[in-house]
Amino acid sequence: MANKEKDISSNKGGSLENWLWEAACSIRGEIDASKYKEFILPLIFLKRLSDVFEDELNNLNKDREIAKKLADADHSLVRFFVPEKALWDNITRQTTGLGEYITDSMRLLARENPRLEGVVNAIDSLSHI
Repeated sequence: MANKEKDISSNKGGSLENWLWEAACSIRGEIDASKYKEFILPLIFLKRLSDVFEDELNNLNKDREIAKKLADADHSLVRFFVPEKALWDNITRQTTGLGEYITDSMRLLARENPRLEGVVNAIDSLSHI
Protein backbone atom coordinates (compact mmCIF):
# COMPACT_ATOMS: atom_id res chain seq x y z
CA MET A 1 0.00 0.00 0.00
CA ALA A 2 2.86 2.35 0.77
CA ASN A 3 4.16 1.90 -2.76
CA LYS A 4 0.74 2.66 -4.21
CA GLU A 5 0.47 5.82 -2.11
CA LYS A 6 3.97 6.82 -3.19
CA ASP A 7 3.07 6.25 -6.84
CA ILE A 8 -0.08 8.34 -6.54
CA SER A 9 1.65 11.23 -4.81
CA SER A 10 4.64 11.21 -7.15
CA ASN A 11 2.41 11.05 -10.25
CA LYS A 12 0.40 14.06 -9.20
CA GLY A 13 3.37 16.07 -8.03
CA GLY A 14 2.02 16.31 -4.49
CA SER A 15 0.88 14.42 -1.46
CA LEU A 16 -1.81 11.79 -1.24
CA GLU A 17 -3.96 14.38 0.54
CA ASN A 18 -3.69 16.72 -2.45
CA TRP A 19 -4.60 13.91 -4.82
CA LEU A 20 -7.65 13.00 -2.70
CA TRP A 21 -8.69 16.65 -2.49
CA GLU A 22 -8.48 16.98 -6.28
CA ALA A 23 -10.55 13.80 -6.65
CA ALA A 24 -13.18 15.15 -4.23
CA CYS A 25 -13.30 18.44 -6.15
CA SER A 26 -13.88 16.65 -9.43
CA ILE A 27 -16.68 14.58 -7.88
CA ARG A 28 -18.46 17.48 -6.24
CA GLY A 29 -18.44 19.57 -9.38
CA GLU A 30 -19.59 23.15 -8.96
CA ILE A 31 -20.61 22.89 -5.31
CA ASP A 32 -18.60 25.24 -3.12
CA ALA A 33 -16.71 23.41 -0.38
CA SER A 34 -18.34 25.60 2.29
CA LYS A 35 -21.76 24.28 1.22
CA TYR A 36 -20.80 20.66 1.92
CA LYS A 37 -22.35 20.92 5.36
CA GLU A 38 -25.78 21.34 3.76
CA PHE A 39 -25.37 17.90 2.20
CA ILE A 40 -23.08 16.03 4.56
CA LEU A 41 -24.69 16.78 7.94
CA PRO A 42 -28.16 15.49 6.97
CA LEU A 43 -26.54 12.37 5.50
CA ILE A 44 -24.57 11.75 8.68
CA PHE A 45 -27.74 12.28 10.70
CA LEU A 46 -29.66 9.87 8.45
CA LYS A 47 -26.91 7.27 8.82
CA ARG A 48 -27.05 7.62 12.61
CA LEU A 49 -30.86 7.39 12.68
CA SER A 50 -30.70 4.26 10.56
CA ASP A 51 -28.08 2.65 12.80
CA VAL A 52 -30.00 3.46 15.98
CA PHE A 53 -33.24 2.20 14.44
CA GLU A 54 -31.56 -1.10 13.50
CA ASP A 55 -30.21 -1.44 17.05
CA GLU A 56 -33.65 -0.73 18.50
CA LEU A 57 -35.19 -3.36 16.22
CA ASN A 58 -32.61 -5.88 17.46
CA ASN A 59 -33.55 -5.02 21.03
CA LEU A 60 -37.27 -5.44 20.32
CA ASN A 61 -36.93 -8.97 19.04
CA LYS A 62 -34.13 -11.21 17.77
CA ASP A 63 -36.21 -11.95 14.66
CA ARG A 64 -35.90 -8.83 12.49
CA GLU A 65 -39.19 -9.42 10.68
CA ILE A 66 -41.12 -9.61 13.94
CA ALA A 67 -39.33 -6.53 15.27
CA LYS A 68 -40.08 -4.63 12.05
CA LYS A 69 -43.78 -5.57 12.27
CA LEU A 70 -43.88 -4.40 15.88
CA ALA A 71 -42.26 -1.06 15.01
CA ASP A 72 -44.53 -0.64 11.97
CA ALA A 73 -47.58 -1.17 14.16
CA ASP A 74 -46.39 1.09 16.99
CA HIS A 75 -43.82 3.76 16.13
CA SER A 76 -43.54 4.69 19.81
CA LEU A 77 -41.48 1.53 20.38
CA VAL A 78 -38.53 3.28 18.72
CA ARG A 79 -37.17 6.79 19.12
CA PHE A 80 -37.45 7.52 15.39
CA PHE A 81 -39.16 5.25 12.90
CA VAL A 82 -37.05 4.80 9.77
CA PRO A 83 -39.03 3.58 6.75
CA GLU A 84 -37.50 0.76 4.71
CA LYS A 85 -36.59 3.10 1.85
CA ALA A 86 -34.63 5.39 4.19
CA LEU A 87 -32.55 2.64 5.79
CA TRP A 88 -28.86 3.21 5.14
CA ASP A 89 -28.37 -0.26 3.63
CA ASN A 90 -31.02 0.51 1.02
CA ILE A 91 -29.49 3.90 0.24
CA THR A 92 -26.05 2.37 -0.29
CA ARG A 93 -27.51 -0.08 -2.81
CA GLN A 94 -28.64 2.73 -5.11
CA THR A 95 -26.56 3.02 -8.27
CA THR A 96 -28.54 5.63 -10.21
CA GLY A 97 -30.63 8.62 -9.22
CA LEU A 98 -28.99 8.71 -5.81
CA GLY A 99 -29.77 12.36 -5.11
CA GLU A 100 -33.47 11.94 -5.86
CA TYR A 101 -33.57 8.72 -3.83
CA ILE A 102 -31.99 10.43 -0.81
CA THR A 103 -34.33 13.41 -1.12
CA ASP A 104 -37.36 11.09 -1.26
CA SER A 105 -36.01 9.12 1.70
CA MET A 106 -35.55 12.28 3.76
CA ARG A 107 -39.08 13.46 2.95
CA LEU A 108 -40.48 10.07 3.92
CA LEU A 109 -38.47 10.08 7.14
CA ALA A 110 -39.86 13.52 8.03
CA ARG A 111 -43.44 12.40 7.26
CA GLU A 112 -43.06 9.41 9.58
CA ASN A 113 -41.38 11.53 12.30
CA PRO A 114 -42.99 14.99 12.51
CA ARG A 115 -40.30 16.11 15.01
CA LEU A 116 -37.80 15.88 12.13
CA GLU A 117 -39.80 18.08 9.76
CA GLY A 118 -37.45 20.77 8.42
CA VAL A 119 -34.42 19.01 9.90
CA VAL A 120 -33.77 16.11 7.56
CA ASN A 121 -35.90 17.04 4.58
CA ALA A 122 -34.24 20.36 3.83
CA ILE A 123 -31.81 18.85 1.32
CA ASP A 124 -33.85 19.03 -1.87
CA SER A 125 -30.82 20.37 -3.69
CA LEU A 126 -29.32 16.86 -3.58
CA SER A 127 -31.69 15.65 -6.28
CA HIS A 128 -29.32 16.82 -9.04
CA ILE A 129 -26.70 14.21 -8.07
